[in-house]
Formats: sequence, structure tokens, C-alpha cells
Amino acid sequence: MEQRIKQHWTVQKDFLEIDKMPFYWRLTADGRPFAGIPQKLPIRVARDSDFDYLRCQPTDVEWQALELAYRQNATIGFINDESGHLDTYGASANSFFLKNIQTRKPERIYEIGCGAGFSIRFLRDKGWRVVGVDPSEYSSVWSEKLGFELINDFFSPDLLVENAQFIFCNDVFEHVPHVKRFAKEVFDSLSENGTFAIVTTNSSDSIQLGDISMLEHQHVNMFTEKSIYQILSDAGFSNITIESGSYGSTFQITAEKKKKAEAPLELNSLEDSTTFFLERACSRIRAFEKLYKSAGILKCYVPLRCIPYLATVADYGDTQIFDSNSSWAGKFIDGYSNPIRNLEGYTASVGHQFFVGSLTFCKQITKTLISSGVPDENIHSVKSIV
Repeated sequence: MEQRIKQHWTVQKDFLEIDKMPFYWRLTADGRPFAGIPQKLPIRVARDSDFDYLRCQPTDVEWQALELAYRQNATIGFINDESGHLDTYGASANSFFLKNIQTRKPERIYEIGCGAGFSIRFLRDKGWRVVGVDPSEYSSVWSEKLGFELINDFFSPDLLVENAQFIFCNDVFEHVPHVKRFAKEVFDSLSENGTFAIVTTNSSDSIQLGDISMLEHQHVNMFTEKSIYQILSDAGFSNITIESGSYGSTFQITAEKKKKAEAPLELNSLEDSTTFFLERACSRIRAFEKLYKSAGILKCYVPLRCIPYLATVADYGDTQIFDSNSSWAGKFIDGYSNPIRNLEGYTASVGHQFFVGSLTFCKQITKTLISSGVPDENIHSVKSIV
């Protein structure tokens, strides 16, 4: 008899909700829960039709957990020496910020959500003084280690003694609960001709596919190109440029505060991307359920992207999860009881099936799996499941 899986997710007219998903915000060596931080929480995402982006709708409990997580001295920052991302994703973001700072030559520079401060250290080594803004104990510890200036609090316009000429943030725009208000507060904190530079996640492809791999409790905003233009334009910015990052699926954005701005982009020329997301997500989840029931021995590659799919079948540790980042091997994701593995020492066996959760690195990962002996027909992706 075919195994029947209880449905642990809901799609309504205005939202998609997963009953319970690992509250992924750090890696640990032993998988022990952190005091005051739930390991699993529901997650709900809705469409913002006015600005064409997806936004999570956390409960008060989730917001309290997020705020506590952001204030802890914990591994919540990816851009540090231990993350394995400093020379890839981090280098791409730092190169973008440096290029724009060198072009504009600002004197008063701030980084909002500076985390461990490695972008500040990078820019300092190039001759630029940057003040960090971050509420976490984590950032406070790193500011002492690296010796950078820190305003140890959540950003607000009254934190800055005088208006900034250049404000930048990396992996922050997608975390901000009231992103439109945040954009306006940054605008108000800049001097005339000041610049706001942003690196944030590009969710366009996932939104078009109905792919839920992008869902994270802490990523409360999932953007399209049109949504970025609309949010920044609404805040008062002009001369907005949006490009793709050189690593991963990211937007690299600049926006200026101009007294006399150039004519704004005709936003009607950009197609709405979120219109059919919920309908397509429902189909994508059902396709994963079908794979999960029929695969025999299923293994997942790129834990962060596979966790939402596994949560739809209430799998919180039954499936082995793999990642290419060797520094993650043996570590535990909060709320998932199976440690992360890499392919070192892995032997492909008959019946092993792999689900690759990453759109961005799917081709590269598929080649790696094939070279490890996994047959091509046993490798499935977000795009291929139907």
C-alpha cells in the first residue's frame, strides 16, 4: 500500500503556511537547543501585490525569537572566517561596495547590520573609515576583536550624529520587518547626493517557479527587480541601478538621494512576478511529496534550501543532508536532528536518490554528484520535479 503523508502545509487565496519548520539561524556542533529560542516554528508567506514581493507574516512569538537571535553572540553571520563564504559571496559583496565608495569618495560611511565587521575590515584595509550599526552581542564581540567603530543598536535615523554620505548593507534588506519604512529612514539619514548601496537576495527565479526553497524565518522579504525599484522609489530615491552579483543569486543595488533626480523608470514595463506564486508553489510541494514517497532512500543537497521542502512532509531529521561547504560538515541546523554531511567518503548505492534544493548551483552540484557515482537519473532538482 502506498504510504500516505498527512498534509503539513496550507495554501489559501492570500498565503502559504507550513505548520512547523526548523528555525534555522545558526549551526552547532551538538544540536542542543539555545535557551529561549524555539527550534521549530510555523512559517507563513503572503504576496504584497502593491510592491510585487513576497513577505513573511511572523507571529509575535516568531518576532520575539528573531529579535533575541539577532541580539545573541552566536553564529548568525555568514561573512566571517569560519563561515566558508568570506572568499566567495563575501568577496563579491565587498568588491561591489569598494567600487562604489571609490567612485563617490564619501567621508561619512555607515554599514547597517555589519555583523562580524569583515566588510568594514576589508574597506579599512583599502583606506576607508566605516562605522558599523548592529544590535547583536555577536557584533560587539567582533568589533573588539577587529577594532572597528560600532553603534551597538538597531538602526534608526536618530542614531547618526550627522547625515551620512554613504550607507550600505549586506544581507539586511531581506531581514527588515518594515522594509518600506526602513528605506525611508535610510533616505532621511543621508545627506543630499548621498548613496544607499545594498546587496540582497534575488528571489525572482524562485518566485516564478513557485519554489519554496527560499523560505527562511529570518528572510521576511523575498524580492523581484520590480519590487526593489518600487520600494526605493517610494522612499524618495532616484538613479536606482540593479545588477546581479558575481556569486550566488543576489541583487547589487545603488540608489541616490538627489534634489533634482533623473526621470524615474516606467515601472509598468516590468512584469509582476508574484501573481501566480501561490498556485505554482502548491504544485511544486505536491511534486516533492510524490518524490519523497517514491524515492526509497532520499538524500538532500544544500540543507538551507531543502529544509522548507522537508518541513512540508514533517521530516525534521529522517533524511541525510549534504553540503559542499566543508566547514559545515558534522554541524547541526537548529531543529533538524541529522548533521550536515559532505561527499567525502560517500559511496553511491543502488536506490539512493538526491534532491538538490539550490536553483543557483544545481548544475554544479549535479556534476559533483555524478562524479561521486550517483546516476544522473537519480538526481532531482526543484525544476525537474513534476
